[in-house]
Amino acid sequence: MQPAIFRSFFSALIAAAISLLAPPVRAHEPKPETLAAFDHYRDKTEARMDSDLLAGHFLYIDQFPGPRRHEIDAQLRRNEFFLEQLHTLDDGHHIHVPGGIIHHWIGIAFLPGVTLAQTKSVLEDYAHEKENYFPDVRQSRLLSQNGNDSEVFLQFYSKTMVTAVFNVNFASRTTNYSPTRTQIRSCSTRVADVENFATPNEHELPPADSRGYLWKLCTWWHIEEKDRGTYIQVEAVELSRTVPFAFAWIVNPIIRNVPKTFLSHLLGATQKAVAKKSAALANSRDSASGSVTQFSQAAASTTGSS
Repeated sequence: MQPAIFRSFFSALIAAAISLLAPPVRAHEPKPETLAAFDHYRDKTEARMDSDLLAGHFLYIDQFPGPRRHEIDAQLRRNEFFLEQLHTLDDGHHIHVPGGIIHHWIGIAFLPGVTLAQTKSVLEDYAHEKENYFPDVRQSRLLSQNGNDSEVFLQFYSKTMVTAVFNVNFASRTTNYSPTRTQIRSCSTRVADVENFATPNEHELPPADSRGYLWKLCTWWHIEEKDRGTYIQVEAVELSRTVPFAFAWIVNPIIRNVPKTFLSHLLGATQKAVAKKSAALANSRDSASGSVTQFSQAAASTTGSS
């Protein structure tokens, strides 16, 4: 088959797959057993994090042997990300999710010369996430806050083969383990597909009409200040629908790659937002210091002339 013809054939096949997938995914929402399996997977994942913490492994890479840990550190200090797909097991066995796919990824970056407080101020600035994480986040607002617990609304935008927009409510909790270690856990409490995005007729689809690209999402940020900078680690567990077997070989690789791309964008946007905010604070301090110096010089000059 000629390359050009093959590309046309492949494009047509993908388009056909999407058109065939469209009808069944409308009028579809996760079954109770699908959600129960996701909750079980999430609980087992959190149990692993608790076990790691007891073993002194706050960051995922802390458990690696020295040479591998140093290799990853060098990678992070070259301003590259560490990204890896994970699989939580139950007593060594795969956790079956009927009617759904779990996507589990972790990403780590290093921010040189940045403090934990500066990083937290960006990650918890929910009102400005639409600016810090554009174009992946189109709307953001803090709905309520009670101590370290927050209710947050985000509108996610994703464009791969199709454009998908979701309105998501999150329950978020910040846990400060020490002055240099913090975790921010956010899990979705409501996910709604958005139809006719950015038009006067934009509206949410009812749960029964969900396309199933995103049913559930949990993220865990681990922030640690050390080595003259701050490590940021985000672990994400997402639940989406399965696809008919005949088209799984086309669609599943694309669906599975979205969380990895999402984490990469998330880490990069966080780096930029923290750097921007830190620079603004430094400039503000310099301006204030300059004003005080000028005032002192003026005062001294006035005193001397008198």
